[in-house]
Amino acid sequence: MNQSSSLTSSLKFSRCSKKLVTRIFFSLYVCLVMFALFNFKGRVQITYPSYMFQKTKFFCQIKEKLGPVKLNMYSNVSLLKVRMRHKDVLLGGEWKPPCRSWQKLAIVVPYRDRYHHLLQLLDRLHAMLKKQLVHYKIFVVEQSGKDKFNKGRLLNVGVVEALKDQPFDCFVFHDVDLLPEDDRNIYHCNENVHHAISALDEMRYHLLYYNNLGGVVIISKDNVFRANGHSNSYWGWGNEDDDFNARTMEIGLMLTRPPENIGRFKMVRHAKLWRESHGYELFLTWKSRWMSDGLKQLNESMYKVVSVTVNQLYTNVTVDFGPAPLQMTTPGPKDTRVSYFWFLNFYFP
Repeated sequence: MNQSSSLTSSLKFSRCSKKLVTRIFFSLYVCLVMFALFNFKGRVQITYPSYMFQKTKFFCQIKEKLGPVKLNMYSNVSLLKVRMRHKDVLLGGEWKPPCRSWQKLAIVVPYRDRYHHLLQLLDRLHAMLKKQLVHYKIFVVEQSGKDKFNKGRLLNVGVVEALKDQPFDCFVFHDVDLLPEDDRNIYHCNENVHHAISALDEMRYHLLYYNNLGGVVIISKDNVFRANGHSNSYWGWGNEDDDFNARTMEIGLMLTRPPENIGRFKMVRHAKLWRESHGYELFLTWKSRWMSDGLKQLNESMYKVVSVTVNQLYTNVTVDFGPAPLQMTTPGPKDTRVSYFWFLNFYFP
């Protein structure tokens, strides 16, 4: 009898626990939804550069009908095939239209150990950007060694080294594993910061969160320097894009994207890296660091150019950052951090 009553009690307790957990999660979900509704500011704007299709005697006018492209993610791409398809590309990965381009773009690709991905990206970008009649040059900034990857510092190096080559007025920060699916996704700079991705296949053609600014970011030279570029302090994967996003918010930039049917991207499959454990802690201190940790602070003690190789399809800049620290910069005292309310508002605006 005692065993039966104890079993009945444990079953009741188990059911009550499940109901309680369900209610807690439901309440949390409702709170997040309400938080998002009451704090929604509509930072994102949907834009499309229709001016590039208007008749003008001063700049290039896109006359070719652009549209979606079928991508074969599993094709056997070889360097020889890509070179043969893009014989008109100048040495160093530069192409100039037969008319006056609206802007001069520097495509900066942070890179290490993804050669097959790089070939697919180069083939896709050269094909698309030539149709868009834009003057561009591709810089692949490669981190040497086997230490933790520092994407933010590579992008800062890309800006510095590209400007030594030519006076570019627009920068495209492009992950090596992301391929645009539509030629109408015009790579151009506006007065704000432009996120070329509106829908990602890996996320079932959604974005991870509304305020996301990662993968393919397009921003003018002036705004890059106003935001002080990327942080140099994030080692390993994660949060450097959020840090840069917060900087663009701080200087008053809106975030623009193409329509969802145009800003579609495919991600080339690869093994995922673990997010660094101290990334969010460092991100909480972005506001106290953004003017002292970035593009303007990049100097010769922080990187060494190992080589600059001019290939037919791109210019490779290989750099050495030296050994990575055992852990990322230790966050400062609590009074230098943003509030958790701001943190939640950033991800759930």
